[in-house]
Amino acid sequence: MKKKVILPIMLFVITSLNYANSAYNLVYEKQFHQTLLAENLHAGFHIYDYLDSYFVPKINVFPQTNYGRIINPIFRLSKLFFTNYLIVDYMLTMNHELGHGYRMIEAGGSIIDIKYNLPPPFNNEFSWINLKRPENFTKQQELMINLGGSESNLIISDLMRKNILLDQKFNYKYSWPYMYSSGDMPGYTAFITNPNGDPIRYRRNLNTLYGDGKEVLTRKKMRNYSLIALCTDPMNYYALKAVFYDYIIKGKNSSKVRMINLKNGLKYLPRFRFEYTPYGPELVYQNYFKFDSTLMQFSFSHSDSELPDSWRIAANIWNIKSTEKLSFNFSGQIWHQPEIQFYQNDKLINVDGLGGKIISTINYEIVKNKHLYGLTFQIGYKSNGYSLGERLKEGLIIRSGLFFQLGNN
Repeated sequence: MKKKVILPIMLFVITSLNYANSAYNLVYEKQFHQTLLAENLHAGFHIYDYLDSYFVPKINVFPQTNYGRIINPIFRLSKLFFTNYLIVDYMLTMNHELGHGYRMIEAGGSIIDIKYNLPPPFNNEFSWINLKRPENFTKQQELMINLGGSESNLIISDLMRKNILLDQKFNYKYSWPYMYSSGDMPGYTAFITNPNGDPIRYRRNLNTLYGDGKEVLTRKKMRNYSLIALCTDPMNYYALKAVFYDYIIKGKNSSKVRMINLKNGLKYLPRFRFEYTPYGPELVYQNYFKFDSTLMQFSFSHSDSELPDSWRIAANIWNIKSTEKLSFNFSGQIWHQPEIQFYQNDKLINVDGLGGKIISTINYEIVKNKHLYGLTFQIGYKSNGYSLGERLKEGLIIRSGLFFQLGNN
């Protein structure tokens, strides 16, 4: 059936808890894909954060004398630069490259190899991935591979933002990971002019597909979208404050994150971003609401006016408590998309129109003392079409694993 209609059910997704703190998932699904990788990598960041705090617990290596007030910030900056900066760059750069690889594997190709290069100032060369293309391949699958790297890091940034807003504090160790992952797509688009870079190749392929001899998506337009996205994300400012002021200067591990107070304890935080899709960029208006321990996110997105019409409505809610140990999350979206052509098992599939996705998550807490551990199970369904981090093909979504939080006191 060419068109699938999914009833718009209010959305809900990943990691429920019966209290306000965040948690992290180690999950398994039969088929490797970007959302699965992002969930597990996000948990890896938390494990690294815990081990780093355990083995290097001191913020001030010298007493806070006049001498210490000079040396301690230098020590903190050095630690940040020679450990956190390099470790995070490796993890998120590999996540970016594997994002390209996943979209190629989905299309029927494979990964040949990945070359990682150290970040500036240690190296000025980009990291890259070599891919083997399948025999049957559409232009929109090419676009999916162009966008796949930054897409993978967008998923990581969504997970980080959710946990930061649940805790309402920004750990300095997440500042660089957040700015890298959230800024991967807009930063890459705004500032990188390398003709082999992902944004330029994406724009070139998109103009070939839809331009009919003219440039419908210009670099100037995409740069403007990118700068707006970077400047209107309040989390970027919290990240900069947490690492440079609170950590390096003041010697604090974290910084408080504030939201706009509305009425009766309801808090609100808006942000804007864009997402590359196989039919052009979508402009996304996100709205976060928090009430007590519950966090909700509602968003609306639409296509650029020069490209085929599309729209998407999405919502998520976290921390729905059922019993002392049992809790739920739900996530869903409904969309209208232009035609997408892709090969699946050498069969050409054409899909357009209405579609959607819904996921329910069940979390069962097992142990809660110094550390928190529990079981998580996710089940859902997605129709044919594009959704961030998911397969293009319709099908069931079934994931299971563990959720945890180290140092849960």
